[in-house]
Amino acid sequence: MRIFNDPMKHPVLIGLTLAVTLVACWYALALRGTPSKDDSGAELTLYCAAGLQQPISQITRSYTENTGRAVNIIYNGSGALLSQIKLGSGDLYLPANSAYIDDAQESQLITECIPVALLTAIIAVHKDNRDIQSLEDLTKPGIRISFADETAAIGRFARAQLIEHGAYAALKKNIIVTKPTVSNIIEDVALGSADATIAWRALASNHPQLRIIEVPLFTQTPQTTAIAILKKSDYPTAARDLANYISSAEVAREILQNYGIELPEMPNSTVVDE
Repeated sequence: MRIFNDPMKHPVLIGLTLAVTLVACWYALALRGTPSKDDSGAELTLYCAAGLQQPISQITRSYTENTGRAVNIIYNGSGALLSQIKLGSGDLYLPANSAYIDDAQESQLITECIPVALLTAIIAVHKDNRDIQSLEDLTKPGIRISFADETAAIGRFARAQLIEHGAYAALKKNIIVTKPTVSNIIEDVALGSADATIAWRALASNHPQLRIIEVPLFTQTPQTTAIAILKKSDYPTAARDLANYISSAEVAREILQNYGIELPEMPNSTVVDE
């Protein structure tokens, strides 16, 4: 008896959910920030999901070379970053899942957001592992799974999807460790301390020690990655400039695509005025 519900039974619901997520990113998610200070010497602080470190570090270096404006980047799990934002200062927030943008909106932390990319979850195993070929294989006795906790976007998303489709209970018994970032769980599999994990395809596919396994449950629900301008930013104009650069500059889009990251076609930004 199969323990997994067939996600294809709900194609309309899946499409509607993705559409709502995208529309939510096109609209402002709070009020505009305070009037901008002189942005000429602004050093921007960007809170960025750890899994996006490689492409974003390249993009921001390019931005600094072109504008002379420095960018300080804080990397962590998307949820942990949101907690840091609530306690500190900064200009931009780039989580790996728009659910965290919704959380930031509810806390009135952001002024607007701009869609940047689409991330799709997959199973990642060591390149030499041929025992695991599907999601159901993760429930076999003896399989060791490294799983991201809910402070990481992939952990929050994967857990929710698995629970919704009746797969989490059978898989949970094989989780041997939980980690705070997608980079941590990928490294566990690459080093052989775990047999498998659920990670973002764009990250795992770039690791030479890993083999990825597509999962219909996940490929039908790609997740929007959006960058948000923080309400507390001292330099909202400069912050918006960097957000636009990351989301739409040709060099930025090329870097993202080189890492296997899908790019959504959507408007740059929409803001609801006070």
